[in-house]
Amino acid sequence: METTPEIIRQHLIDTQPGIDLLLLQLPSRELLTPSHMPVIEALPRIIIRQMLSLKASATIIERAEQKAKSLGAGGIAYLPVEELMSCGVSRTKAAAISRVAQCQQKEPDRIQSWSGMGSKELITDVTRLKGVGPWTASILAMFHFAHQDLFPIQDSSLRKAMSLLKDQDILIIPERAQPYRSYLACYLWDMLDQARL
Repeated sequence: METTPEIIRQHLIDTQPGIDLLLLQLPSRELLTPSHMPVIEALPRIIIRQMLSLKASATIIERAEQKAKSLGAGGIAYLPVEELMSCGVSRTKAAAISRVAQCQQKEPDRIQSWSGMGSKELITDVTRLKGVGPWTASILAMFHFAHQDLFPIQDSSLRKAMSLLKDQDILIIPERAQPYRSYLACYLWDMLDQARL
């Protein structure tokens, strides 16, 4: 049977008692689809976004893109660490981004192979790059490769959303949402975004 947004919503309602009230307030989530952006462009942007607001990270990414263009660097990943830092990227993140570029140059087949990996294997291999943690690898899997069954529990926003719902006697148990845990995470992020409006 073909997966649809409606089937996923119903699955979440069936497995997370009380979440139907939340889902009624949120627009339906479209199915995750693989990105056409090369990994060497996507992963540095995800690294920059870690622990930052969307607005702050968008500003830094825009600066880095302009710097890469002006220097003819061929993309954010190929900017020297000092140049990334001048755009507002922390030294730790800049070093991690440089390692992504080195991996692309030395092991292009390794990065190419990520598209065919399952979630667990992908996260294990991506986090072998020093400075790239499970959150970054999970976001890459979900939003770049469209993995449908991930719930990055280390994400502080997800923990906050679960805590807010628990205060309303709605207990979120991600394991029960399999094989659609990524959508559960997306709806919880949407809930927080709506609360900020």
